[in-house]
Amino acid sequence: MKKNRLQKYILSLITVITFINSTLLKANEQNNILLAPINIEENNETAYREDLDISSPENLYRIEKTAQFGTEVITQEEIEAQNPKDIFDLLNKTTGLDLTYQGRKHPYFINMRGGGNITYIIDGAILPQAADRILYKIPMSAIEEIQIVKNSTTLTLAPSIEIGASNSGSGTNIGFIIIRTKHPKKTEGIISTFYEKAESHPGANGQNIYAGTTFNNNGISGYIGGMLNRFNRPSDIDWFDGNDGRSGMINGGISSGSLTLNIMGYKDEGRFEMQKGVDTQGNISPVEWYYDPLKTSLISFDGNYIWNENQITLFSLSNLKYQQSEHSTSDKYYKEKTQTYSLRHNAQFNDTSIQIGTQLTNSEGKGPNLSYSYNDYETTVYGYAISLEQSLFNDDLILNAGYRRDQKIIDHSSSSRTEAQFLNNLNANNNSDLAPANVYVLGALYNIDDTHKINLRYMNSNEGGGGDFNLITQSGEPLDEEKQTRWELGLEGNYSKAFNAIITYFDVDIKNEKTATSNTYLDSDGNEYYYYTESDSTRSGLEIALNGRINNVTRYKFSYTRMLVNTTDNNDSIGTSTPKNLYTASLNHTYGKYSFNISAKKASAYTSSTSAMGTSTDVHLGDYTRVDANVSKDFILYGLDTTIKIYGRNITDEQYATRYTTGYYYDRGRTIGTELSLRF
Repeated sequence: MKKNRLQKYILSLITVITFINSTLLKANEQNNILLAPINIEENNETAYREDLDISSPENLYRIEKTAQFGTEVITQEEIEAQNPKDIFDLLNKTTGLDLTYQGRKHPYFINMRGGGNITYIIDGAILPQAADRILYKIPMSAIEEIQIVKNSTTLTLAPSIEIGASNSGSGTNIGFIIIRTKHPKKTEGIISTFYEKAESHPGANGQNIYAGTTFNNNGISGYIGGMLNRFNRPSDIDWFDGNDGRSGMINGGISSGSLTLNIMGYKDEGRFEMQKGVDTQGNISPVEWYYDPLKTSLISFDGNYIWNENQITLFSLSNLKYQQSEHSTSDKYYKEKTQTYSLRHNAQFNDTSIQIGTQLTNSEGKGPNLSYSYNDYETTVYGYAISLEQSLFNDDLILNAGYRRDQKIIDHSSSSRTEAQFLNNLNANNNSDLAPANVYVLGALYNIDDTHKINLRYMNSNEGGGGDFNLITQSGEPLDEEKQTRWELGLEGNYSKAFNAIITYFDVDIKNEKTATSNTYLDSDGNEYYYYTESDSTRSGLEIALNGRINNVTRYKFSYTRMLVNTTDNNDSIGTSTPKNLYTASLNHTYGKYSFNISAKKASAYTSSTSAMGTSTDVHLGDYTRVDANVSKDFILYGLDTTIKIYGRNITDEQYATRYTTGYYYDRGRTIGTELSLRF
């Protein structure tokens, strides 16, 4: 019954978009101001990808101009310059993001502006909660661009609530990390290999091969590319933090007239060891837990149809399968599947832009996962959004407003630590609609003069009422409607190519955030539901970001994030469980055939860490300055463009940890390596 209702919902949304599109087509027949066809030219070194332009209607992840303020885009050029170990190493050096690592079941945590839920998207596929165990294997050379959207005031990208097994629809996402894979710009290929070593650890190595081509014949243009990658980072047996991976990717696309289609397939397999903790007395945990194998398969399909220069419809479909085998005192197997369907229409009517979108995400999982030894769930999140953007006074003032509604349907969902609890909860919340989440946003961007801009964004969301059941506490105390407000104020100064600055104040206030407990009850009709609890939290802070390019040979970035408030139920976490100050910096300089790069991250200290095992207090976490550097030279080898790079990570050999569970999980320390790349 639920699935039939979802099908009717999608058909209704398609009908609405089609109606609006046909109406606006008639109104815009004489206007030719917005879009231009894509032309992919053979051997074009700097081929422009319209679908990556953050302002382009052909970008499936286009966001409003007010939301573009402060959004960080990491290009392939920047990724190559920083030479990160993996995507988490890269994200840890971006403004307002902080990585914590633990050698346990959920290894990587990314906090955005002090906390909140983040949605990861790869070529249209919304990733499940296992995203950290998927992303560590994705080759950096497979990524063309990463878009980091903060504060989630753009509404047409993805659901505003968490997908997957959660029995709560609350917790509106704080932001999005959007990963776009590499497309060939011409007929090209690259072969690379690296070798690196950290003290007291075996040597690590990896290889990568990529080849792709473009074509343009008889009005039909397109591309096809493929990649194979492997790496192995073994570890000392006392450290036990080794990991390896093998992956392959193939993608292709075609454009003919007004229609563009893209497809991407990705598959990987790897091993991940859960680092042994070192307790406060210096004792090393004897427990050896690891995943082997971790497997991911993903296929995504997206495209767009340009009706005219002012109307474009975009869509994406994806199917992701993930499975893991966990080994410790016993062997455990878990699998999950996530399917995503997205439809969006962008329209331009004189100085008014309209974006309408809908998404449906279905998630299934079964088996032991994370701290829950028993899981069996199938849930669906469906939602729709509309955003209006109005330009005034020759684009000096831009206003936008938006609305989004999301709802989670639970076919069945049980997650428990014990078998008895799992069996008792098998029927809890089954065949139920959780209360919908409603999100409202407003934004304004004003060009003060040719140099300065001021930006204001506001979001208000609520969840409560309209569900198939009432959320109640075990104590009988009433639960209130969840409400969230977020706002931020920013000032940007584009003084020259060599110096640009942005300063942003952000504020997040969450009232009555719901969390499902592991205990259940029966209503008068014999239906079983979970008890819930609620809490209040507040976060606010300040961000400063500087960047520039000097004489086209030197680039730099600097950021500073200062948390001013970070409380849950009036308990302050600044300096306790989160750092007060974060700094990032990077510098790149090119001299002839040489390139010099250095980057750094500094985090202040905090003293506690919370996990499924409880809260550890009076421990020393953060309080580090991490510096990475590399130098490379380009030359010709046997007629091939060749680059050799020598690099160091944590070159000052800083000993630091960011979480404490079974102990401290220290960074490996100084790692020195070299990489050789040949392009053809």
